[in-house]
Amino acid sequence: MTDTLASLAKALGPKYEVRRVVGSGGFAEVYEVWDKDLERRLAVKVLRPDVAWTAGMIERFQRETRAGARLEHANILPIHFVGDGEGLVYYAMPFVDGMSLGELLKRSGGALPPDRALAIIIPILDALDHAHKAGLIHRDIKPENIMLDTARGRPLLVDFGIARRLDSEAGAGLTQTGLVIGTPHYMSPEQALGDPNLGPQSDLYSLGCVLFQMVTGVPPFDGESSQQVVGKHIADPPPAASTVNPNVPRELSDVILRCLEKQPSDRFRSAGEVIAALESDKQPSTMRSRASAAQAATELLVSGARTAPTARRQGGTSARPRRLGWVILAIALPVLALGAGALFFRQPQLVFENRLTDMVAVQVGGEERRILPGGSFNLKLDRARRLDLSWQLVSRLGVSLGDTTRIARPRGTVRVVASARPTHGAYFAPLITNETGKPLAITINAGLAGSMRCGCTVPPGAVRMAIGYYPLFENSTVRADADGRSATFKDLGPQVDATRGIVGLLFREEDLRTTH
Repeated sequence: MTDTLASLAKALGPKYEVRRVVGSGGFAEVYEVWDKDLERRLAVKVLRPDVAWTAGMIERFQRETRAGARLEHANILPIHFVGDGEGLVYYAMPFVDGMSLGELLKRSGGALPPDRALAIIIPILDALDHAHKAGLIHRDIKPENIMLDTARGRPLLVDFGIARRLDSEAGAGLTQTGLVIGTPHYMSPEQALGDPNLGPQSDLYSLGCVLFQMVTGVPPFDGESSQQVVGKHIADPPPAASTVNPNVPRELSDVILRCLEKQPSDRFRSAGEVIAALESDKQPSTMRSRASAAQAATELLVSGARTAPTARRQGGTSARPRRLGWVILAIALPVLALGAGALFFRQPQLVFENRLTDMVAVQVGGEERRILPGGSFNLKLDRARRLDLSWQLVSRLGVSLGDTTRIARPRGTVRVVASARPTHGAYFAPLITNETGKPLAITINAGLAGSMRCGCTVPPGAVRMAIGYYPLFENSTVRADADGRSATFKDLGPQVDATRGIVGLLFREEDLRTTH
């Protein structure tokens, strides 16, 4: 770090004094810098020089940081300038007196009161809504990227330097694998599966994880390894915050659960919608008014004092009970009058299900949909025309799977079901658990014709790690190699799940034998 400090001082020039290192992460270091001309403190984030950055990564980082610098919002930490020199790439921000939300959660030693959590998270949602409308997603929402500016009493969303453009101006070069894939405890399922086309809903999932931790004291998913945590994000249903902490109002817990839906389309459509749900009349009165949260921001951030209850909605209109009775009656009467005859006019539907262990891309009706493992979607069918549905497995490992189904003109109210599955049991997906303490290289169908290496390394501690699909035979094998030793599972055909094509395999240290 001493070398970097000296290099940064040379790169910035005599107008700046580099004082000290204030933080370090896996990809970057942060330095306190004094701007002599304007007499102000800056925080300068520097990409770590010991990481093997490619020219394309550096260019992308600079472009995306400049895009983030165009954001203007009271709850987004602005970027003053981007630069490079002396072998370093960096950008400068205001120096914030305060702490990160991560530090606050550690100091609190548990859950924050719901109103205190909302006073922090609603302004962050507003900042996120502003960024999304400007065509940027964050991709790494976590407690450490939310700063609490205690001097001004406001929370700040930071680190848009790793954000990604949503609009077409980003260009093909900016849609490749990113600099950072996110943080496991706050990573959306589609981000964990490597979807290159992340949308705003990915940020909302991550924010839901953060809010869950704020009101319960723990993240929604945890495990002994990053692989375990990521696997739970992909496959496990999230717990309800109100179950983990009975002091969390059910209405708030329901908002968090919707943010944590596995399918992006099942989450809120925007950060603005999340704010509306959190400020609705269904929430406790202490959570409704953004204005009263702002007035007590300093106390809420530092001391945790409660805001005063309010009986008025944002915008000044008085809250009134909704007259649901007439609405329900107006809907119910026509249905009762039509009775069973209404069913005759119901459109036929296509139901598509993804039964594979990886995401699939579906082409249907002139549009593409990406469906996570276990996900599905419904599509109303036109009785007057045929429809082709094609799906393709989205995976960097294993063989390519796909199929096309022609859906004839449906009659009546039929429910046409299609699914992505290992065709006729011809393929299988090994799920590897590694308890050997060593990284494993995997070979599929070792010793058979068509033997394939998976092109991956299964790290120690991995639990049911998916490595793609491969041709399945009665005598299929899976071999793991580590440091000149190996272990092999044989005759796997009968053990594979016929519906999803999966088989769980556990490799232990005592199973490894010296390879001759």
